[in-house]
Amino acid sequence: MPGPRTTLSVRQRIETITGERSAWRFRPHYHAGDEVVRITAGRARLRLPHTSRDVHAGDTVVVPAGTIHRFEPVDSEGWAFTSDFIVHPAPPRPATRDDERLVARAIELLTRREGLRSDPDELAKALHVSGGHLARTFHRVTGTGLHNFHVLMVLQKAKALLRDGAPPAAAAFDTGFYDQAHLNREFVRTYGFTPKAFRQAWSDPSKTG
Repeated sequence: MPGPRTTLSVRQRIETITGERSAWRFRPHYHAGDEVVRITAGRARLRLPHTSRDVHAGDTVVVPAGTIHRFEPVDSEGWAFTSDFIVHPAPPRPATRDDERLVARAIELLTRREGLRSDPDELAKALHVSGGHLARTFHRVTGTGLHNFHVLMVLQKAKALLRDGAPPAAAAFDTGFYDQAHLNREFVRTYGFTPKAFRQAWSDPSKTG
């Protein structure tokens, strides 16, 4: 049986995701806009690249655009939430350390790849480092693995197509997912709703009202 799903609405280009109380456990991910999360019931643990904190009913927390994070349940009773997003591109963050520059170069190479072929060993070779060094550095800097980050990048591309009205099957094909079912699985795992639900929310005339 499929697990519970979140619901999405869009008004004045602001996305709102709502999850009724459940043991929500999302993959590490990021958003193109700042996420304002209001915990409406229970408690959850927010994991960021270098820290974590527990949030409780009544708390509001802001996750900056582009920040890898995940929420997970603290207990079996789960938690409920409402998240608002303003869709805008995350501003580039200047790389000031050697490890940050390495990760920035790896991400640049990932953006040039077609589909979801991450090829970490090939990337490492192009960057003149070992595969192990690249993997460890990427996870330390971003808070997630290289392939997961690549999937998130491609999901952002798919979301842009869906906002513009592309059918889910076309969005899946144009961004390199194996098929629509693959895009559907990654969407639900990351956001809690399907590409179809996302497209429908953005096609609703009330989104610009």
